[in-house]
Amino acid sequence: MSSKNINKIKKDLENVKNKINLLNHHYYVLDSPLVSDHEYDIEFQKLINLEESYPNLVSNDSPSQRIGGQPLSKFESVNHKEKMFSLNNVFEIKDLKLYMERLEKNLLISSRNIKFSAEPKLDGLAINLLYERGVLVLAATRGDGTTGENVTKNVKTIKSIPLKLMGNNFPNVLEVRGEIFISKNGFDKINSSNSDKIFANARNAAAGSLRQLDPNIAASRPLDAFFYSIGYSSGNLNISSQSGSLLKLSKWGFKICELNKIVSGLGGCKEFYKKIYSMRDKIPYEIDGIVYKVDNLQHQKDLGFVSRAPRWAIAHKFPAEQKITTIDKVRFQVGRTGVVTPVASLKPVEVGGVIVSNATLHNMDEINKKDLHIGDTVTIRRAGDVIPEIVSIVNKGVERKKIIMPKKCPECGSAIERVKDMAFAKCTGGLNCSAQKKAAIIHFVSKKAMDIQGIGEKLISRLVDEKIINNTSDLYKLNNKKLKNLTINTAVREDSGKEYDITLGDKSIKNILKSISDRMEIKLSNFIYSLGINEVGEVTARSLAKKYQSIEDLSKANYNDIIKLRDIGPVAALNIYNYFHNKENLENINNMLNSGLQLINNKKEEDNLFSNETYVITGKLNNMSRRNLEEYIIENGGNISNSVSKKTSALIVGLDPGSKLEKAKKLGVKIINDKDFYKILKI
Repeated sequence: MSSKNINKIKKDLENVKNKINLLNHHYYVLDSPLVSDHEYDIEFQKLINLEESYPNLVSNDSPSQRIGGQPLSKFESVNHKEKMFSLNNVFEIKDLKLYMERLEKNLLISSRNIKFSAEPKLDGLAINLLYERGVLVLAATRGDGTTGENVTKNVKTIKSIPLKLMGNNFPNVLEVRGEIFISKNGFDKINSSNSDKIFANARNAAAGSLRQLDPNIAASRPLDAFFYSIGYSSGNLNISSQSGSLLKLSKWGFKICELNKIVSGLGGCKEFYKKIYSMRDKIPYEIDGIVYKVDNLQHQKDLGFVSRAPRWAIAHKFPAEQKITTIDKVRFQVGRTGVVTPVASLKPVEVGGVIVSNATLHNMDEINKKDLHIGDTVTIRRAGDVIPEIVSIVNKGVERKKIIMPKKCPECGSAIERVKDMAFAKCTGGLNCSAQKKAAIIHFVSKKAMDIQGIGEKLISRLVDEKIINNTSDLYKLNNKKLKNLTINTAVREDSGKEYDITLGDKSIKNILKSISDRMEIKLSNFIYSLGINEVGEVTARSLAKKYQSIEDLSKANYNDIIKLRDIGPVAALNIYNYFHNKENLENINNMLNSGLQLINNKKEEDNLFSNETYVITGKLNNMSRRNLEEYIIENGGNISNSVSKKTSALIVGLDPGSKLEKAKKLGVKIINDKDFYKILKI
């Protein structure tokens, strides 16, 4: 075929794709169809016919590529080019007023003159899309803000998301952030047609659909998306406001929430909140609050970030939905550290789309304060729309029974003692208590500790109950023989109605043993954290790992040495000292080391590149995520801070730095370009 004919076919194909993209945009984004379904089908068939005739011309941005495709074996992890931050929350107007006062203090202008882009807070799943030369090449979940899961195949099935940006005025590389959701009607249709799995709420349905390994299942679900911000951009977008960003996104073909509005000051925010809250039930998709973003992008830069959230935005959450139910009974739950928590068993009731049958009672002081008894009719809510709790009594039960803390642990029979000057009571059984033992092992294998995947709570519970493992070191003694025929659940046969045991299969056993063997080399700080010492979190574990070269050195440390370390108080220091002077704990650690577990030692403090130096990072980094750079500095003896002060050793600056740069200049703090800093690190 001549090059002239090939060029004509390419042009025809491009015209058909552009027409279908335009029709899709009007139908799925603007809700304003340009043609009938029949006319659309004719155009789509033209595309299919052309691509079948010339398969070498099929491109990733073709509307035909929205079809699911082959199932995945797993989701791969991918890094975002720019970090995705969370939002801080307020629940009451007084807290919103305090937020406004902080803005005034930082911007030196009256909050009445601050314009906000007010947007409904969608109850869905955050997504980050990466476009290169206008074509969608990657879609990732938020994850931890730095790294998410690659869900590109599933996202491509969502017809309201452009595979190719409209127009031509866009940067070569662009990240776009939004929320994937399922409408209320879509949610009802999924549950009515899905006999295998009933979703608790629309958010769970959206998350479950997006994380299907089979894209064909995702394609069958009514997923939709709104977009609200731009992440990384390789070029200057010439945008000066958040509302301008939304307008730009709309022109590129993204669906923007029709309820968004520009408001001014506290009064404007309150009025918008009141309006949206009053119409919440009529909105066709789930929302759980309002997000206020300072509209001026220069003001956003000046305000910067604090910890995991921007200072220039706040989420004003709606009140938690409340329902009335009855306390049927109370059980006492034992946690990892032995704290005994009373938990109410309730008559099941739906709260915010979730069936609630249990609620925490916190402690006996809280029970006495609210005068709660078994048999009472109570109001419950999901605190922060997550944790069920009892708000108050509606009616006292006719035969109400007093809730009494047991004298002995329900799990092991050991004495329960009230901790002096504290509101809680503890089981004194320690790791002889099966509940504490299970919780300690669950903590040990968790992601932030040893990160041994594939070993969950149910499996650990069965292993402890069957006395196959008694402590964390026993995990390293597991083998095929010990796991073979282990009952992990029971089921009922449909034909006879009889129960039968579900046991671990050969493949499951192989995966469990591989998960353990894959984590036989671990950082010293992770290992210290995995031990579950009371009051020892990730930061304290890092401090201990930085100071001591080995677990042996740490076990020999005395109380006076430990308490001198940064951020370690007397309670934590005593817990650490006592832990390493307990014979059983030392024996358990030695057994793990003797099983082949290797701890990666910290460098000696005098060899550390940044010994006791404190760094602050600002702006978009080149070639490395902020989290990875922070960890690298910490591993080399340095400290990380979120704010610039006279004690800051240096400010590491990437692209588009915030107000931290100006503060560093005023204080005379050393400023290092991130590329120059990489040269110091030799990476």
